[in-house]
Order: sequence, then structure tokens, then C-alpha cells
Amino acid sequence: MKICRPVQDMVFRCLADGCPDTCCAGWEIPVDEESAARWQKLPPEWRDRMVEATEWSSGERQLKRHHGRCVLLNERNLCELYAACGIDALCRTCHLHPRFVAEYGGLREIMPGLSCPAWAELYLMSDEKVTFITEESDELPAYNEIDASLFYRLKKAREKAFDLLQDRSIPLDKRIDALLALAEATDGVSERGDVPQSVLSAYIRKLRQLEILTPQWRELLQRSHPSVPQPWRETVGERLLIYYVFRFWLRGVYSGKVLPWAKLAVWSCISAFALAADCETREEFCEVIRLYSKEIEHNTENVDALYRVLCRHSGRYSVAGLLKAWEKIK
Repeated sequence: MKICRPVQDMVFRCLADGCPDTCCAGWEIPVDEESAARWQKLPPEWRDRMVEATEWSSGERQLKRHHGRCVLLNERNLCELYAACGIDALCRTCHLHPRFVAEYGGLREIMPGLSCPAWAELYLMSDEKVTFITEESDELPAYNEIDASLFYRLKKAREKAFDLLQDRSIPLDKRIDALLALAEATDGVSERGDVPQSVLSAYIRKLRQLEILTPQWRELLQRSHPSVPQPWRETVGERLLIYYVFRFWLRGVYSGKVLPWAKLAVWSCISAFALAADCETREEFCEVIRLYSKEIEHNTENVDALYRVLCRHSGRYSVAGLLKAWEKIK
């Protein structure tokens, strides 16, 4: 199997008890059957504790939570199972987090999520162009049936998307237009008609209608965001678009359409900048996009809801609507 990841993932390190947030609070933590079976082989005190620490909810095994926090999380925000038994004792969810993993036949792609403060800072504070590394692994790919010719076409188109997004001789708004045009051409459609007024405000209303996880996100969605000069906007926007194109573009091999996923990448960038319009520093922006990632990317229902509206070929969620919204936040 081939494994592809951003080069910076090789130096990424968890902040552990120095993290201003924690991966182990605020959301459900599913437990895979392989990990549950492995826990039965732990020393008796930990075997019994892991039985007590899990429960069945909505048809799946999960780690229990107390006041929203995993019951294995101590007062220093450290995992007691990890401390006592090592990383190999963690379930698959905890072992991979904050990384997203996607598999396409013999290719596995890995990207740490921007919900992680350490990754958000490492990734978004850099001015370097994003590069990816692909390595061979001895691991055999799981059965994963895809349309090989469609996958090859989407992968080649994504490589072109990466090149055009990182062409800094062109203003970012022109690169966004070119990205969407590439996706339109790949799907054989065009979405360049008229759009209603108040596009950007409609996008914020849509975010408010989605499931909300944290009070910080709810407060961010409710407050006004007067625009301030942001000299780092183009560089950060470029890196953010590369992140989301890497995350979403190849999902088109399963849905049969790449344009909605390309639009989701642009929509995410627009939403982040709209909510961060009053951020004077890149550090402040990192916190906004971290909240966006935690609330949207990590919630399958929210991603699915956005995908459905971005499948529309006309109106506010068309390519023309996205470009009009971007004009409002430039």
C-alpha cells in the first residue's frame, strides 16, 4: 500500500497536557471491535476498568463520558490508559486522532485535522508551499472497490489543482475561480448563472442551522465581524484551500461528482474568512478555523448537509454564488 501525507505531518507532535483544548471531550469516541478484544488481554485491573469504561449507544460501542469528558481523561487532560499501557492500547479512533484517513484502493491518504491546536499552528503559520510525501508500506490494502479510471482522472486533476492554487503570481481570487472551473470541466457542468443577493449572510445562516457542539462556536456565529486588514490572507487562504482539496477532492470517486467537493473546499475557506474578518493576527485566525474544523469536519451529519446543498447547480450555492461570496470578503 502507498501512504500519502503532508511533509509536515512527519514533525507533528501532540501538545499533551500543554494543549489549550483536548481531543477527549465534547464528542463521542467509538470503539472498534479489534480494540475491545485487545483490551481483554490487558492486566486484570485494566481489563476490568475498560469493561466499565465502555457502553453501547446508538448501536455502537463507545467510551463513556462524564460531563462531556472521556472517563479515562485525568485532571491534567492526559489519557490514563495511554500512560499505563502505551499507545498500542488505544482504540483506533484515539490512535489516529487528530488525523483523517481515507483509502482509495491501494492508496491511503492521511491529513491531521485543523481541529488540533498543534496542527493548526504548524500548518497555518507556515509560508512555505504545501508538499506531500508518498511512501510504500508493507501493509496490504483492504478491499476497496473503486472505479480505477475515474480515480486516476480525479487524482491527475487534483495535482493540477494543487499547482494552480500555489501559483503565487496569480491573485487568490483568480486561483479560486480557476479551481472551480477545473472541477466544472471535470464533471462536465457549468454553474455561472445569476445568483440572489445576500449570499454571504445566507452562508452564515446555514452554519447556524447545522449541529453545534461547543458554546464557543455558537458565540462566534452570533457576533458581528467587522473587517480589518489581514496581510497574511492570501498565504493562509492558499494553504487552507490545499488542505480542503486534499481532504475532499478524491471523494468524488465514490459520489461520481467532484464539483460539490471542490465547492465545499471553497465554501469552507469563505466561511472561515467571514468568521475571522475581525482577526488581526494569524494566531487568532488559527483559533477560528480550529473551531470550524471541530464543528464541521468532524461531524458527518454537518458535512453531508453541506454536500447536499453544494450539489445545487444554481442559486447561492452554485459556483457563481461562491465567487460572489468571496468578492464580499476580499
